[in-house]
Amino acid sequence: MGMTLFIGVLILISLFLIFAMNWNNYQSDLYPQEGFANSEPSKSDVERQVRKVLDDLTVEEICPLYNTIRKNMKKNEMSGPTPATAAEADRKVEANLSLKIPGGALPCPLLQYPREGASDLDWLDFVQKIPVDYGARIVFMAIFAKEYLGSTEILMKDALSGNGKIPPAEEGFVVCSPDVIDSRKAEKLKKGQGQACDMPEDLTPEQIKEAVTLVLKQLVAEKTTVLKRKKIDPQIDILPLIKDATKSAVYLNQKGKEAEEGNLQMTGTI
Repeated sequence: MGMTLFIGVLILISLFLIFAMNWNNYQSDLYPQEGFANSEPSKSDVERQVRKVLDDLTVEEICPLYNTIRKNMKKNEMSGPTPATAAEADRKVEANLSLKIPGGALPCPLLQYPREGASDLDWLDFVQKIPVDYGARIVFMAIFAKEYLGSTEILMKDALSGNGKIPPAEEGFVVCSPDVIDSRKAEKLKKGQGQACDMPEDLTPEQIKEAVTLVLKQLVAEKTTVLKRKKIDPQIDILPLIKDATKSAVYLNQKGKEAEEGNLQMTGTI
C-alpha cells in the first residue's frame, strides 16, 4: 500500500513537471520578445548628435506665448470696419510677424523629430529642412514676445483704468524690403547654379554623418552671426524674457476670458 502511494506521488510530480515545462515553452512561443518589450530602441550617433545640438538651440516655452500672440493679432485682423476672414487673418498675422521678427516667427511646435527607428538618412533630411537662422529666430521671437505682450498688457490696463495712454512704440528690427529680398534670393540661386552636389541616397554612412555635422555647425554659427549683426549677445539668456512675457500673457488671457464671459470690469486706476 505504501509503495503504491509512493509511486502515485512520483507520477503526479512527473506530470506536474511536464505540464510546467510545456507551459513555459508555450509562453515563450506566444511572447518571444516579452523580456524586451519596453526597452527603447538604441539611438544612432547621428540621432544623438542632432538631438543634442537642437535641444540646446530650442526653447519650447516660446510656443505658448505665440499661441497668445497669434490669437490676439488674429482677433484684431478679424475685427474693425473691414474684418478679414479667418484664413486671411492668419496670412496677415504671419506677414505682420515677419516685419517684426527677422525671418518671421517659427511655426509651433518648433521641432517634430523623425519617428523612432528613423534612418540616418531621415535625420539628414530633417536637419536640412531646418531654417539656417533657426537659433537666432528663437531669440528674436523671445524679444518680440516680451515687447508685444508687455505693451499690450499696458494698453489693456490703461483702457480698463480710463487712462488711455498709448505706450511709446518699441524700436523694431530693420528688415529688407520685398524687392531687396527677391534680388538677394536671385543672387544666391545664381551662385548655386552649376555647383556639384551628391544625392543623399548615394552617400555612405560616413558621408551622411559628415553632412549632418556640417549642417549642425552651420545652424550654431548662423545664430552667432545673425545675433552679432543685430548687436545682441549670442549667449543671451532668453528665459527671463519669456518669464516676463508669460506674466503678460496670463493677464491678457484672463482679461480675454472675462470679456468673453461678460465679466470684464473697469478698474478705475492702475
